[in-house]
Amino acid sequence: MRGEPVDEADTAWESCDARYRVFVYTGPEAAVKAIDIVDASLHEVMDSTRALADNDRNMWSLALVMDAAEPRGRGLVWLSGMDYHRAPASAFEWRLRAEMQDRYLSARGRRHEAVMLPNGLRVVRMFPEWGVTWPLWESFTDNYPMDAAALGLSDSLAAELAAWNDRWQDGGLEGPLPVGWHDEGWALYGLLQAELDGIAEVRPDFGR
Repeated sequence: MRGEPVDEADTAWESCDARYRVFVYTGPEAAVKAIDIVDASLHEVMDSTRALADNDRNMWSLALVMDAAEPRGRGLVWLSGMDYHRAPASAFEWRLRAEMQDRYLSARGRRHEAVMLPNGLRVVRMFPEWGVTWPLWESFTDNYPMDAAALGLSDSLAAELAAWNDRWQDGGLEGPLPVGWHDEGWALYGLLQAELDGIAEVRPDFGR
């Protein structure tokens, strides 16, 4: 995230007739229902979105519908979350997916329900931190941070994850990241997701 100072008068037009599109994902396969909301303020849209998603019992995302000249035509500008059925292609898109998952999982935790996605998978976050052995975390649970043994990881992968976390710690607070550290992280992410197939979705939060 960044902020950029601008000239407040640099726009050519303005409008109050926004069209918002709410996407609500239900069931184990995250079947999607889309609803357009018009003649409403953003505050009203957010209230309606929470109601449509049954107070975060379902995952949801919100977009602004935009009509552009051909050949682009109608499109979406995401305001919260994104298309949950599309795999993230950047660190920012991973954050948008995380936003959707976290409000859903947090709500389940507050209701004392199992903290897992609608498809029954847990979410294991992967990022380095001080004072831990493994860079593994499960938000909204008692497994924050996680023990690699509790996940049933192979000894070799657990050792590689610990070494990767140690390399990050060795850089110190102000030091640059070790050469190749990010590439190694993505390789370990792939191995971790493979070992947790059918158990958890791994979120590569180190890519931010």
